[in-house]
Amino acid sequence: MVKDNLSLTRIVVYFAIAFFPFILISQSGKANNSAYAGNVNFSVGLGSNFYSHSTLKFFGSGYNFSLEKVGLWQNSPPFSMPDLSKMLSNQYAIRVGYNIRRGVNVSLGIDRLKYGIKPNQSVYLNGFVSSEVDTVSNLSGQYTDELINLDSARIQFGSDLGMSFVNIELNLIQNLYRTKRRNFVVNAVYGIGAGLLHTNANFNFGGFEESKSSLSGFGVNANAGLRFEFFKYFYVQPDLSAAFLDQISVHTHQNAAKNSVSHIFGAFNTSISAGFILYLKSKKDCDCPVWN
Repeated sequence: MVKDNLSLTRIVVYFAIAFFPFILISQSGKANNSAYAGNVNFSVGLGSNFYSHSTLKFFGSGYNFSLEKVGLWQNSPPFSMPDLSKMLSNQYAIRVGYNIRRGVNVSLGIDRLKYGIKPNQSVYLNGFVSSEVDTVSNLSGQYTDELINLDSARIQFGSDLGMSFVNIELNLIQNLYRTKRRNFVVNAVYGIGAGLLHTNANFNFGGFEESKSSLSGFGVNANAGLRFEFFKYFYVQPDLSAAFLDQISVHTHQNAAKNSVSHIFGAFNTSISAGFILYLKSKKDCDCPVWN
C-alpha cells in the first residue's frame, strides 16, 4: 500500500525535476509577468472539503447490496497542518504548472482527499446479504428499502489513509490589478481539469475490517481563485473548486479481487496555497501591446 502511494507522489516529483535544467538558466527581466509564456509555477496548499450524498454499492463474497443517499464527510480537521510522520495520510494539494502561452497555464497536480460515512445516520438498504456474512448485526436475506442505522449495523466505509485525485488542469490567468513595478499583482485564475482517482479504502462490515489500495475511478473538476503575487516571485492563492468523482471500483480486500465498492459523488473544496514562479525567459521592460 505504501509503495502504491509513493508512486503517485513521484509523478509530481518527476514532473518538477523535468524543469530543473530550466531553473538553472532562468533570467529575471525587469518587466517579469506571471502570465508570460514559458513561466513555471509550483504550489503547495491545504483545504477543507464538503461532499454530496451518495448511493454506495457493495459487492463481495456473500453480499450484493446498496445504501441509499449516504451522507459523507471529511473525517479529518479542515486546513490542518500536515503530520510529517504520517505524510501518506495527510490532506493536501501539490501542483506544478507551465504557461504554454500568455495567460494560458497547464498544470499537473495531486489533490489528497479524505472522506468517510457520517456517523449516526439511518439510510435505506437494498440488496442481498448471505446468512454467514454478518455476525455482528445479523443482516441476512433480501432487503428492499429497509431502514437501518449504520452505526448499529457497524457498517463503515471511507478513505482514512487518503484518496489521490491525480489531475491535469487547463487554467486562464487574467490580470485584475498590478503596481507599476509589479511588486504586487492580483490575478484571477480559473479553469477545468480531469484525472484519475487512487483510493486507500477501509471497509468495516460483518465484524471484519478490510483495507486495500487501488486505482478506483476518474474525476472532472472546475476551479476559480485569486492569486496574490508578491515581489514577482511568490504568491498566495485562495481557491474554490467543485469536482464530480466517479468511484467505478474501489477494491476493499487484499485477497478478494471481486470485493469492491462503487459510487458517484460531488466534492466541493475551499483551499489556500503558497507558491513561487520561475521566469524562464527574459522580457523587455514593457509588456505593452505591439501594434503592427
